[in-house]
Amino acid sequence: MKYICLFLIINYAGAQQMYNINGAFPQAPSKEILLNGFTFEGDSLIAKTLADNNGNFALSYPASYKGAAILKIKDSKSLIVLLNCEDLKLQWDNINDYHSLKYTNSPENDAFANGIELYQNTEGKRNGLSYLLPYYRSEPIKQDGIKAEIAELENAMSGFLSALPSDSYAGYYLSLRKLISDMPQTTSRYFERIPQHEEQFNNLNFTDQRLLHSGLIHELLDAYFLMLESYGEQSYVHINQSTDYLLQSLKERNGLKQDIAEYLFKLYEKRSLFPAAEHLAQSMFSEAGCKLDGKREALFEQYRKMSKGSKAPDIRLVNSNRKAVKLTDLKSRYKLVVFGASWCNKCAEDVPKLKFFYQSWKNKSNMEIVFISLDNDKSKYDTFIKGFPWISSCDFKGWESKAARDYFVMSSPTMYLLDSNNIIMLKPISPEQVSAWLEINK
Repeated sequence: MKYICLFLIINYAGAQQMYNINGAFPQAPSKEILLNGFTFEGDSLIAKTLADNNGNFALSYPASYKGAAILKIKDSKSLIVLLNCEDLKLQWDNINDYHSLKYTNSPENDAFANGIELYQNTEGKRNGLSYLLPYYRSEPIKQDGIKAEIAELENAMSGFLSALPSDSYAGYYLSLRKLISDMPQTTSRYFERIPQHEEQFNNLNFTDQRLLHSGLIHELLDAYFLMLESYGEQSYVHINQSTDYLLQSLKERNGLKQDIAEYLFKLYEKRSLFPAAEHLAQSMFSEAGCKLDGKREALFEQYRKMSKGSKAPDIRLVNSNRKAVKLTDLKSRYKLVVFGASWCNKCAEDVPKLKFFYQSWKNKSNMEIVFISLDNDKSKYDTFIKGFPWISSCDFKGWESKAARDYFVMSSPTMYLLDSNNIIMLKPISPEQVSAWLEINK
């Protein structure tokens, strides 16, 4: 679905408990209009109504909701509005033309629109001048002039924001949006700005409802921790410091802390930042007063008990396509334990890769693969493993399999690379990573 975004900044307008949005969308007669707010977990319905035959509608939202919301024409276009205790009127004559949208009772919106325009203009000019700068090394006077202009452009947005009232929601939202937009450019061009962004991040209040309802928190976390990877060998020092700050700032909001910790945990795993994931898991278990729910406990437990250097539980191989043995009975130098299933699409992608590498791994590194199936259906299991050159096992209990529980398996496929004594050497995310590890550790 295509989204057209409108950012409307609304000042506090009194002590009433509900505020109104009155709209006129002539091209949406009798259409359902929905107002969805943002939470960390995703969208949530605030209000909905039906437009009349002329596309007129009215919605109300609570004074307690301050942040971004999606104003949606069902099965059609959407607008993102920022709500902050004010009645608002919208007129949108052509829903295919953003410029036809008119609004009233939004005095801060001009500041927001001007800020966005200023940022886009200054960034475009700054990037262009930064590109030209090296070409004037032999002309110091011109180069100094370009540097001075770059510095002026860098200060333009900061000056604009500092001129806004201290309680301006436009100022808060623009600052957050600017931080998110700046970080990818910092990573690629302006490495020296990273400490500044770290300070900005570590000064954010992650329990602030303006942030939680902004719809930007996932973008913020993604961009920030991706930027910290630019530190290279020192990345984990900075990532772990920011993780600690984040958890500490959320100490009074246990539920939210678990939600954000789970998101970060999956982000770290997705980007193969396993030491950061392990640090996060250990921190969640060691923090006093943090009571984990069952789902999160299992998620983080895999890094407390299944971290690199730990001894993996033994596995009794049943219904195997080979003679039934225990994992500890295998005498190979390395063992790759793979949890998967016939219904797993990613397994269907990775298994052929395992077949490609298997004989080479076995011959060069004395490694054996052990496939633990999460299937419930024997016929599907038998069909899936047909032709596997390695050991396969299945107790047909799916996710309740003892091996899956012992290894805290939460997704499929999940792999563990063990040595001959079942010591965990690596939790790989792909066959290619296994191959690279074996090449380095010949």
